[in-house]
Amino acid sequence: MSTNRFDRNVVVLGGVGVGKSSAIMRFVKGEYSENYLPTVSNYYNKKLCVGDKEYNLAITDTTGQDESSLLDSTYVGSMDVYVVAFSVTFRKSFEIAKIIRDKILDMTGIDSVGIVLVGTKTDLKDERQVTKKEAEELALKYGCPYVETSAREGINIEELFVKSVYVANKSRGGSGEHVEGGDATDKSMCFIM
Repeated sequence: MSTNRFDRNVVVLGGVGVGKSSAIMRFVKGEYSENYLPTVSNYYNKKLCVGDKEYNLAITDTTGQDESSLLDSTYVGSMDVYVVAFSVTFRKSFEIAKIIRDKILDMTGIDSVGIVLVGTKTDLKDERQVTKKEAEELALKYGCPYVETSAREGINIEELFVKSVYVANKSRGGSGEHVEGGDATDKSMCFIM
């Protein structure tokens, strides 16, 4: 049986220090480091099998954004899916995630793009400032998936990128077939993990 192969472009955006690079490194290399090194911009490729299809994910790891920084136009338009990350331990990063989503919409000039909202650092339960319910409600409002992850513990990292493939397929006008691990609806790309 031959495998269908597809390329998907994924960009990971979010505030400074929210764990974007840690999630990517856990997915791409299976590694986690406690050391924080600010990212300029890095690019990774990783193959991911979803059902009988093989996807080559071209993942862009971006510099952390704040509420006043401009998104680099190279991240907008050529991407199939935008992963917008915030740390559940830092409320301001949740607010920055909202601003980033709005900037993506402004720069693309369309009302709906493929976005996955991700809450990171869920292993730090005692430091939590953003509830799962708040994040789920925001994802529902935006019509996008929400995934909670822990790069340190490897929780939901692969699932994040499986959801990204699903959303990328929908944003490309594909069938958006259901992939394991989520409850997709016909009316939106939103499902909660």
